[in-house]
Amino acid sequence: MRRGQPSEAEPTALAVLALDDARARTWLAEHQREDGSFSIDVGPYVNDSATGLGALALGPGAERERALDYLESSRALRVESTAAIPIDESAIGWAWARGTASWVEPTARALWALRVGRPSSATIKDAVDLLRDRESVDGGWNYGNRVVLGEDLPPFAQTTAAALIGLLGLDPDLESRGLDTLSRLWRVESAGGLSLATALVAFRVHGRANEARAARTALDRLVDGTRLLDDGVALCWAALAMRPRSPETIG
Repeated sequence: MRRGQPSEAEPTALAVLALDDARARTWLAEHQREDGSFSIDVGPYVNDSATGLGALALGPGAERERALDYLESSRALRVESTAAIPIDESAIGWAWARGTASWVEPTARALWALRVGRPSSATIKDAVDLLRDRESVDGGWNYGNRVVLGEDLPPFAQTTAAALIGLLGLDPDLESRGLDTLSRLWRVESAGGLSLATALVAFRVHGRANEARAARTALDRLVDGTRLLDDGVALCWAALAMRPRSPETIG
């Protein structure tokens, strides 16, 4: 998202969550597709990964229900486990684009929306199962897989934070390992606004006050120095992370 470029659902939804902006919420409602999704067509691919964020931003009502209906019916493609990429074939989450395999962050977004907006959904268990299966060996999450070609893939701060935001209150042991991992990672990756802001949200919603204070100090310093003007998505996450009200109250 950059000034002068067309509006998109993901940063607009994040801006609504951070600022409770009525005009942005209206834009979302006007740009929701008939099937309930928030999607971008890129050649033959339809990236619908913003639907969870859109559902959260819309708030209670018919538009949110349509988005949640879409999430429940738009699962990722089932893929087989192989010697090169061993996975639990029965654990199916959400994808970046329709008709492709499960990834951590789209699954975390869908889980967040369903946990808030439709806590009785049977697909919540599926999302938790996927995140449990893809957890990195020492805790936290990579972008997609745990092991590839015999190599344990390392976790990253942003994807670990996203998973923790989605998982809130659903698997204490998994969350505890993820939080411990995020506590190690965020300082290493603190030069990136997106990693730092999402980590702060995760620490806040999970009640890690000491880590939240340290991450907030680092984020304040980064924003003072750069204003995050070259990364609109990171700026929206930073606004969400810094809001006075705790982010777990969203929705």
